[in-house]
Amino acid sequence: MSERDYHKKIILDAFTHLVKKVELSSSLNLHDININTEDTFCELLNFIYTDRKFKNLNSELEGNYTAIDLGDDKNDIAIQVTSTIKRKKVVETLNKYKNEDYAKVVILYCRIKKPKRNTGFEEIIKDKFEFEEWDLSKLLNIMPFSNLNRLGEISELLNRDIISNIPDIIKKDDLTAIEEWEKTNPTDIRNITDKLKSASSTVKEVRIKKYCRDIASGKVELSRHSERVISAMKYRIFEVCQDELIDFVENQDDGELSTIELTALIERYTERAFKIIEDKSQDYIYPLRNRDILRKVVLALIDECYLSFDEEGIYT
Repeated sequence: MSERDYHKKIILDAFTHLVKKVELSSSLNLHDININTEDTFCELLNFIYTDRKFKNLNSELEGNYTAIDLGDDKNDIAIQVTSTIKRKKVVETLNKYKNEDYAKVVILYCRIKKPKRNTGFEEIIKDKFEFEEWDLSKLLNIMPFSNLNRLGEISELLNRDIISNIPDIIKKDDLTAIEEWEKTNPTDIRNITDKLKSASSTVKEVRIKKYCRDIASGKVELSRHSERVISAMKYRIFEVCQDELIDFVENQDDGELSTIELTALIERYTERAFKIIEDKSQDYIYPLRNRDILRKVVLALIDECYLSFDEEGIYT
């Protein structure tokens, strides 16, 4: 599975789960799900529309927006997120919308298809603003599938806010990896700076500093997840990257490494990390699977004495 296809799968899985949950909740007259998804849709729209910034109006300290939930900074689009598709709900929303700051009012249904209506709501609107009804299919049609970076950001958002909250009665924590990580005690005490300079005297300081920044940002992202899951992920990555290191050392001539060789080995580590986490995710819970964060985990393992670029880093 390519990285693009992986992100598409996360998006479709998240929308599928949301649609099913909305339908079941609505059948029980439970609508709190709308409130819980406002921030998620706000972030999602900001990834889709890069020319404007949406905010959650219900979290604003000033203003009275009783009929809408989200609004952009250009006063172009106001959005209400809802699971209710009844005409009565639309009429109530439009009648309540007294604040005419926005040029267009949109009702976004947490459903795959919006309702088909025989007549519109022109008598209520009276040309004061535009009105549209959107569904999740609309969002899929305007999703930036051609932009891999933005697609990854959307995938990560939906994975964090929707997928990771799905109760999973089949997948469990990777207990074996958690237990093995606790036993792991490497002896190579060098940090990433020492290891890079030991492998190559020509490596630039600017590259070392960039790696250190990546490690720091990765730690912030990892801190949002349980230590158990992160330790399991680290062990699985450590294990396969040790195999990669052994192969590298056996086939590498003595002498210094070039910057190209260093970066190539880090990319090989990252590819092995991506494949093992994708594979283990079929049976165990691994919420973080994008290449960017896995590369940062690899750099952290190098910095934390678990991996290197030479024989001294091979774990025994």
